[in-house]
Amino acid sequence: MSGRFVAWTNELSQFFIEYKPRTSIKAQVPSDFVAEYQYTSKQSTPDEDHSRAWLLFVDGSSTVNLGGAGIILISPEGFKVQQALKFKFQVTIKVEEYEALIAGLKLAIELEAKIINIIGDSQPVAKQVNGEFKTHNDKMALYLARVQEML
Repeated sequence: MSGRFVAWTNELSQFFIEYKPRTSIKAQVPSDFVAEYQYTSKQSTPDEDHSRAWLLFVDGSSTVNLGGAGIILISPEGFKVQQALKFKFQVTIKVEEYEALIAGLKLAIELEAKIINIIGDSQPVAKQVNGEFKTHNDKMALYLARVQEML
């Protein structure tokens, strides 16, 4: 094992790879963003409203022991806010997708996004939110109610 480590160290040393831990986002940053990128709404046509839509990408991820989520929120002007979440509780695939969606919606609400296009990879969650599928689990029904309330 140590031989592999030494071999990879020699191979990768030419690239000057450096690990930098992720710093926390201070509470002032979102408010600065809102102040800087806030736009005033006027009477507009539906086409103009569509061009003012924010994009919200959500994706959950889980292993046997851990779960997490990735969120990317993009403003109409192209400014990206990225967030990674780590869950300290056991999650199922649907729970992680709902948790990712709720966290993304909280971020969008905090940044006062009015029109949001949500993109995720969980078809069951998307169809439940759109009303095409029903929830057969009380826990999922609570998640669905929370998402619909936020929307």
